[in-house]
Amino acid sequence: MGTSVKWLALLWLVVCALGSLPAYGQAEFTTWYFGQQAGLAFSATSVHALTDGALVSGEGCASISDAQGQLLFYTNGLTVWNRLHQVMTNGQGLGGFEDPTRSETLPNSATQGVTIVPKPGPGQQYYIFTVDAVENGLQRGLQYSVVDMAQQGGLGEVVTKAIRVPVPLGDGRLTEKLVAVRHANQQDFWLLVHGWNSNVFLAYLLTAGGLRLAPVQSAAGTPHQGGGNVRHDYNAVGYMKVAPTGQKLAVAQFNGPLEVFDFNYGTGVVSGPRRLPDVSRALAQQYYGVEFSPNSQFLYVSSDPVLYQYNLLTAEVVTIATSSLATFGALQLGPDQKIYGALYAQGTNSYGVCVIGSPNTLGPGCQFQFNAVAGFTPDHHSLLGLPNGLVRPPVPSQVLVNFGLLRSALCLGEAAVFTASLYPTLPGATVTWDFGEPAAGTANSASGPMVTHQYAAVGTYPVTMTVREASGATYTYSQHVAIQPATQAHVVMEPAPPCSEGPVVLRVTPIQPIGTTFRWQDGSTAAQYVATHNGRYAVEVTAPERCPSRDSVTVTSLAPQILLEPNQTICTGQQVRLTPTAQPPGTTYQWQDGSTSPTFTATAPGTYTVTVTSGTGCASQAQVQVHFGEDCPFLLPNVITPNGDAQNETFQLVGLEPKVWDLQVFNRWGRLVYEQRQYDGQWAASGLAQGQYYYLLVQPTSGRRLKGWVEVIR
Repeated sequence: MGTSVKWLALLWLVVCALGSLPAYGQAEFTTWYFGQQAGLAFSATSVHALTDGALVSGEGCASISDAQGQLLFYTNGLTVWNRLHQVMTNGQGLGGFEDPTRSETLPNSATQGVTIVPKPGPGQQYYIFTVDAVENGLQRGLQYSVVDMAQQGGLGEVVTKAIRVPVPLGDGRLTEKLVAVRHANQQDFWLLVHGWNSNVFLAYLLTAGGLRLAPVQSAAGTPHQGGGNVRHDYNAVGYMKVAPTGQKLAVAQFNGPLEVFDFNYGTGVVSGPRRLPDVSRALAQQYYGVEFSPNSQFLYVSSDPVLYQYNLLTAEVVTIATSSLATFGALQLGPDQKIYGALYAQGTNSYGVCVIGSPNTLGPGCQFQFNAVAGFTPDHHSLLGLPNGLVRPPVPSQVLVNFGLLRSALCLGEAAVFTASLYPTLPGATVTWDFGEPAAGTANSASGPMVTHQYAAVGTYPVTMTVREASGATYTYSQHVAIQPATQAHVVMEPAPPCSEGPVVLRVTPIQPIGTTFRWQDGSTAAQYVATHNGRYAVEVTAPERCPSRDSVTVTSLAPQILLEPNQTICTGQQVRLTPTAQPPGTTYQWQDGSTSPTFTATAPGTYTVTVTSGTGCASQAQVQVHFGEDCPFLLPNVITPNGDAQNETFQLVGLEPKVWDLQVFNRWGRLVYEQRQYDGQWAASGLAQGQYYYLLVQPTSGRRLKGWVEVIR
């Protein structure tokens, strides 16, 4: 028994040693395609530029090779090309973002718009995951397609395409961030995305059985919302990266904060947010690319026009490079353990990539080199993106411990829910909690894998989880939970004359700090609201580090805004219901005939008028003309018999609007024998002989003309 234990221990050490190899040592990431038909090829000793690719993408792109480093395929999220640089069979329409109208500068512009993940288990299938871009309102969310490399003689075929993945969060929209990470079990994979207008991460698990549609949800850090552009959505832009160790996660919001989290790659839980310090600069922050050093101690960040290095142990930030020639875009750790950066230059300038040659080194010693790989050309060069690589952390050398929150910022009076996150599971282990609120007495502690606690006061509390194995081994993890006060906000009306047509401006008082969000009853998000009619208006206001506050006001001083649908038409025997704009309770109505119903049924052409009076005595009037329809069915007789028997005596206009048509009647020689303006239907061929006559009807308003003949029989 003792010998077996020793061999098992030795095997575990070997597995751990193998697992500690560099995260990008795999040959599957040795060929990159990106930008404007550009690429990189890595060998054991060098890297050189590629100019044979078919891919064009301003940002999102991904490439995959086999275990021997031979290219399999590459994609921009719209199209996938095989190793011969041909469009793969069924390889278009993958669901990624496409901008054919070029609403902004770059094509296919989604930060991490696509990534490739091998399906776990036997077989040669690969998943292509995509997310949408802000230019499309982030509407498409997360989608996937499946490539089977066993098809088409090894060139591959897309066998499943553009499958929408349910997002159990808000309105289903996600940011432009997408990361694939190997599970700690070394078989499965996590797909990590982030909600829009939310601080929730979603981790979807891909197994040999397919994609699990119920993601692990973690609330942590700053909500992703807003942005400095006109649409206020650029904070959906910016990279999200997992460190080579698998235990750290960095997230950039373009005009927002730069944050680092703890990531449990055994459970998919994100926790422990830490905001990195903003650097001092005259221009607003524009965080974009992020990448960890191989030892995970340093984080490199591109923020045009500067490339920074953050020391994650000390929070010290150092400027590595500044460029007036090109924008620093994506940052990506290569298989040679160097960090490569995309260089994007508008106009006729074109560049390839910059390189950080020694990324584990503090400060300038990291060996930055601008435009470091020769061979790119004006027709083949980088834009903002580099391939979104799969992260393969090593086998965990210790138990992965953290805890998750479904909500990390709560309002006073709400219960906080804490859930232990452990990998691997520890049978017989005990989990105890300290909620960081000594004044709570015995309620300040609890035990169990999932617990709740309600805090008595506003504040930020350090919560500590302690896990003790049956053997006595102990693990602790701490993070903070914030209990926030409500936003102080009330909605008021600016003064307006009574019974005016308005509008009335509604605003929130007191003046709110920068970063406050507003949501009115119709979903609009401006700081004030323009009310054009009477009614009740409501707003939800959320100030930074405050809970939402809701308030409403009723507008009663405006004259009713009344509209009747214009250009109403009617035919003989028909009815038209006239319905004014909906009004609040207490409103009265009076029509041209004195009736007081909210609606009126018109049975003939004419002018119809309604007077609407609000509950406060303000009145408005609306009017509409109902016309006889020109496409109404009609019948004109071709025989009349004016013989005194009271049947078919006159020339009747059946189905045409009466008394608006002008009539002329001619005999067979073309002589005018009868004429009447606004014909009343009474022509009986008086004084005329039997025979055939010809008529011309003219509608003077529209110019419509009707011709025909009629036989007079006595």
